[in-house]
Amino acid sequence: MLESEMKLLGQLVLASLRAGAPISLKQLEGSARPPPARAAVRVGTAVAQFEDAGPFSLLPVDLLVKVLENCYLPVKLTFAIEVCKGLRPLRFVADLWSVVRTSLQDAQRLGHHYETVDWITSRNLVRFAQWLPDADKVTELSLLISKGFAPDDVSATLALFPGVERLSLTGQGMNKKILTLMAKVQRPALRILDLDWGQVGAATVLAVLKTAPSLESLASHKLSGDILEGLAKLLREARQGGTPLLTRLRQTGRYAENVTPFAGVAAGALFPELQEFTISFALRGPSPPLPTAPLQGANLRRLHIYDMIYGFTASDASPHLSDASLACFIKTFVSGCPRLESLCLAHGRKYLSRGETLPRLPRLGKSFQATPLPRTLVMLELKEIVVAPSDFAGCELPALALVRLKHCKDEHGPDLQKDTIEELCMACPKLEPSGCVADEHRFEPKHSSKLQQARVCNYPAEHIGGLSLEGVLDALERGYTLY
Repeated sequence: MLESEMKLLGQLVLASLRAGAPISLKQLEGSARPPPARAAVRVGTAVAQFEDAGPFSLLPVDLLVKVLENCYLPVKLTFAIEVCKGLRPLRFVADLWSVVRTSLQDAQRLGHHYETVDWITSRNLVRFAQWLPDADKVTELSLLISKGFAPDDVSATLALFPGVERLSLTGQGMNKKILTLMAKVQRPALRILDLDWGQVGAATVLAVLKTAPSLESLASHKLSGDILEGLAKLLREARQGGTPLLTRLRQTGRYAENVTPFAGVAAGALFPELQEFTISFALRGPSPPLPTAPLQGANLRRLHIYDMIYGFTASDASPHLSDASLACFIKTFVSGCPRLESLCLAHGRKYLSRGETLPRLPRLGKSFQATPLPRTLVMLELKEIVVAPSDFAGCELPALALVRLKHCKDEHGPDLQKDTIEELCMACPKLEPSGCVADEHRFEPKHSSKLQQARVCNYPAEHIGGLSLEGVLDALERGYTLY
């Protein structure tokens, strides 16, 4: 915008304020010219330039595209089709459509699996894929399949996105026919897969996984030992006997009846390159059987165990682990992981009927003396495990910067969470009170923070998973301030 145009626009705004009257579109368009040709976005040989787009003509194209990239898909489509003819070239801006998501919720949000997508039908999903001029350039596709979606439409939609590297197919509408059709198409470019399969058998699921020989990350609502063993075999065969390159394994469901600690430990041997492992179990205390051999995680950086026990038990039974069983569990899953940077251990708690009292939660005790935490640890989250200051005596954690304790107090005794955090801050050179949270209470630093690049403000918010939030560690490593 020229200086004279800026001056004219400023005068127009002042006159509007003094008169208490809004600025009309005609006045706004008369005060400025559309952006010059250098603001156009080139996509291959096509040029997308906004002309006759009203106030949007005042914005550089790349700026508007950046804004729309962070909007839900219906908003993008509204701008590209309905707002005005001048914005219809957005259809040809490949960067705007490189990521396609149908869900209107955050994928990390609890209950995302049960969301219903009603703003688009399965048939219109196919029409949308056909409408995109460069569907083959879409690299990330996330479809939440609602009940009633036609399997043939889902299959036709997937066929129109052959270059996808990251695929998410989740929702209550996922069924055997959809998976059977998926198994007929090879996906050599696919590296990251988030897949729901409901009650479908392992053979059908493995037929789908076989189509992705380059898989590096798998997430699912229902993992099982059979699926993990079958996947490891497929990936080895795809590499002519070489080591599977899976680096990330994540269970998205919290109630994991199909995954035992034995299967969890076996995952370390099946996938030696594993760097991130998120899992839940359904143990029934006080002394369930546990593997004698530890999880072998030589390359594991993040281990997040969201639940150890199954909370739905009879009123006269307690699923909570004993102190000795908790110590054994920690030894099994932590002792063989010397390079951990982020560790979440959530015990879980029994769901109470009316009139019931909460059974005693296990105490951490000397678990971390018997199984020392790795010196590489940056973030630690404990949940529903009773802690005391003496529990961390002798721990050497020079890199520890963030600690979260949630429901780690004795329901029938004193709350020692604050005292425990104070002891940790004294013992760990990089840990400040500003990086500690206990039951959503953030501690104020007593002196200037040594973590200038890792100060945490109002952390964690209720809608995120605390220290287990995906990407927090990456941001910390890159020196971003976390809010």
